[in-house]
Amino acid sequence: MFAPAQTRASAGVPSYGMIPPLGSVPSASGLMISQATAMAVAAVYACVAIRAKDVARCTPRLFVRKDDGGRDPVTDHVVARLFVRPNRQQTWFEFWQQMMVGYLLRGNAYAAILRDRRGNPVELIPINPDAVMVLEATDGSIFYNVNRIGLWQIAMLRGEPVAIPEEDMFHLRGISFNTLVGISTIGLARDAIGLAMGLEQQASRWVGNGARPSGVLTAKTRLSEAAAMRLKQQWQAFAGGIQNVGQTAVLEDGVDWKPVQLTSVDLEFIQQRNLQVADIARYYDVPLSRLGIAGSTSSKITPAEEEQAYVNHTVMPDLVVAEQKFVQVFDLDREGIEVDFDEGQLLRADIMTRYNAARLGVLTGILTPNEVRRSEGLAPMPGGDRLMVPANTAALGSDMTGTAPDAAGRPEAGNAPAPGVPTNGDPDPQLDPQGEL
Repeated sequence: MFAPAQTRASAGVPSYGMIPPLGSVPSASGLMISQATAMAVAAVYACVAIRAKDVARCTPRLFVRKDDGGRDPVTDHVVARLFVRPNRQQTWFEFWQQMMVGYLLRGNAYAAILRDRRGNPVELIPINPDAVMVLEATDGSIFYNVNRIGLWQIAMLRGEPVAIPEEDMFHLRGISFNTLVGISTIGLARDAIGLAMGLEQQASRWVGNGARPSGVLTAKTRLSEAAAMRLKQQWQAFAGGIQNVGQTAVLEDGVDWKPVQLTSVDLEFIQQRNLQVADIARYYDVPLSRLGIAGSTSSKITPAEEEQAYVNHTVMPDLVVAEQKFVQVFDLDREGIEVDFDEGQLLRADIMTRYNAARLGVLTGILTPNEVRRSEGLAPMPGGDRLMVPANTAALGSDMTGTAPDAAGRPEAGNAPAPGVPTNGDPDPQLDPQGEL
């Protein structure tokens, strides 16, 4: 089914997108942006975690397309087993969530394909994108130079060469400028992320050090330099830090405290932090309402419509790229097998909406009662696999109405025929000689 990897020369040169994928990149704020520092920003963490979890919730399945347009599930297949147990340590949710984190941060997700002696894939070992360098050879061959991180990964990849050939690497790539490597998202968004980091650190220092004065000390007489320094040190020790909030101050004779109100600069700083959240959300195409920002959605859009738009525009592209990559890497199209990630869990409505939709589906002959019961996790019932066709949608004159069809014409003898009997006098083959069903 799957041929073992062929031995190739691994000589090649690194292949980059617009921004080198490894390590850190500096931002205009002077802060270095890496996977770890980017995920420390609340907006980045929320966007990546939300998308990764939502995609990991979509259960992957294999199907074979039938001639009548239907699909039969395929469960006895090596890839189907990977969907249940990708490796000896992770569940599918854990594995694909990790893959999506690398994909969303670096634009690339990697997993080494371990095979048995027959060449069949038995495990997928996820690899951090920062540990992978894509090498391209002059003959067009592609290799993945992997830096093993951790004893477990060293043990799992001990049978693989340092430069793993492309047929033994599952590589999920995002937007690319050179075909081979996806563009690093945090590399493109480094200035937006760096600004958010800087604003967050500045706010934290203000809280920790009391850097933004809530008031000033004034004296009626000129203080000596030594007295001013002593008063400053005493006040800093008294008022600096969050542990001293709410303490009672005792001032010297002639020294007054004057509170300072928020300035326009302070208000702009608060607004700027909110703008950075929105800026980062644009890179990840995540609605602001999912980040807990109130008033970010039009009142004309219902929650169900917003959820549908999020699934259509944000989640579905992630599912499509994964489905097509599995088909390509494991040559499933040669076996006539399709991959489908079920997004139904993301669109699962409240119970009343589901029941009303199920009722409409059954009454219109689209769904069988057992299909509805299975979707709700209920056991099928006898006779529940039959479609219910509404009588008022049957063809005029059919055996459901029991009358002669329209345009049957008047009988030659001038007498109305029995229900369902054609005008030529021959009995309907579906009726008995007396014209009854």
